[in-house]
Amino acid sequence: MTRQLRIEPDGVAVDLADHDTILQAARRGGVALAYECGWGSCGACKVTLVDGQVDLMFPGAPAVNPRDARRNRILACQSRAISDVTIARGPGEWSAPAPRCIEQQAILFDVEDLAPEIRQFSFETSEPVAFRPGQYAILHLGDRLRRCYSICNLPGSRLLQFIAKRYEGGRGSNALAALAPGSRLSIEAPFGACTLRRQPGRKVFVAGGTGLAPILAMLREAAAARLDFEASVDVLYGASTPADLAAGDMLASAVARIPQARYLPVVEIAPAGWPHASGFVTDAITSTIAEPAAAEFYVAGPPVMVNAVKSLLRSADVPITQVHYDSFG
Repeated sequence: MTRQLRIEPDGVAVDLADHDTILQAARRGGVALAYECGWGSCGACKVTLVDGQVDLMFPGAPAVNPRDARRNRILACQSRAISDVTIARGPGEWSAPAPRCIEQQAILFDVEDLAPEIRQFSFETSEPVAFRPGQYAILHLGDRLRRCYSICNLPGSRLLQFIAKRYEGGRGSNALAALAPGSRLSIEAPFGACTLRRQPGRKVFVAGGTGLAPILAMLREAAAARLDFEASVDVLYGASTPADLAAGDMLASAVARIPQARYLPVVEIAPAGWPHASGFVTDAITSTIAEPAAAEFYVAGPPVMVNAVKSLLRSADVPITQVHYDSFG
């Protein structure tokens, strides 16, 4: 059953399929509603529900609060329409058409173990997907079960690769881990605004856990395009132990092809003789990055890590315009 989404004050109307979120339908219709995380953590996609009814897919989303309910504010990324819906955006929330988001079928053709409970999943889509390195896709893993995963390969083919960790008790991660080669599912892409700015200048990339994926994609872009930022490029990758540095060799390979770039692995639990930094990535930033306010930062990983890095950069007077991040659970 098709319903209609109307966006005020612009009078834009787009169709809503049964499985669409407000955000997905708007983006598919070329309306660039503001958003960042895509899973209900940041609150950037909140809009006012003027008319109609929606179903909140993730009632426990961190960005949901009682004050929003009193003001009819909803999360566009987690709300599905159960009637025709009218929403109102705030001034300046969007001003230009968004890249077209496509949903299509894909087949899983390879699964590679990278670290304990961390795997790379390779899918072939029915048609090539246009995306920018650093963006992510939504995988449909079951009834009302959709999860966001960053794409780690480069665009230009029907290949989509994701690096994901299986968490004990995690419905989405367990559903993905249970897929065998030959499995088919729907994938929506692209989403996300944490993509590489190609202008010259110092760059610092900070990845935590499977936040490696978007960082790896952006570094592969820089290496493939033979970009020379005319300044230092530091790549920090943090994990619990050396064994958890999934695909660190892929990261190091991309870094080796970028002028003035260095790869800095960081582990919380360092074994005897570990030759690199130990502790948290915030410790490594403090000890290795001189004059952080002069650099542009790209940060990806779990919310706790991303928030800690953002807090550190804020205290170091790094302008918010120089911080690009992808925070996910």
